[in-house]
Amino acid sequence: MEGNFFSTRGYYTEAILSYMKALDFDEAVPYAEYGLGTVYYALEESEGSYDRYRAADDSIPETGRTDHSELRYRIFYNTGIIYFENGEYEEAAEAFREALKIDGSRIEAKRNLEISLLTLSRMPAPQASSSAERSEGSGVGATGTIIFNYLREKEQEQWKSREWTGEDDFSGPDY
Repeated sequence: MEGNFFSTRGYYTEAILSYMKALDFDEAVPYAEYGLGTVYYALEESEGSYDRYRAADDSIPETGRTDHSELRYRIFYNTGIIYFENGEYEEAAEAFREALKIDGSRIEAKRNLEISLLTLSRMPAPQASSSAERSEGSGVGATGTIIFNYLREKEQEQWKSREWTGEDDFSGPDY
């Protein structure tokens, strides 16, 4: 909890220290690893973040996987975000699928899976391959900008009132 406190306030060094201390307690290891992953992501260290998310998932005992379903959902969802930001759309789609296997009611995972699949379908065949075949440093680029602008427009539409109808007659007094 101390690590979460520091992390949400932007005190990342203190958060890392707190999470590292929590690794000494077996029952806290998955959550501490996940916390470290979120801090590394905030510090734009996507590779370190991915490694910590994997460690968090690996540290959940096989017998207690259902007890940690929220944590497992977040691990896969955030891993999908990292993959997408790195332009690894196939891997992102797979991570979002795994998140939805854990909790199929999450709209954000469904939306991101759809965006990943749409991006894959619109890319030329050689670029749609996995990250191992792509050059380093290739980011989201123009495709990502288009997708995020599309999402922004859709979110704006969501908040518009559907009941409002414009007034036809503007000639009367304005009270």
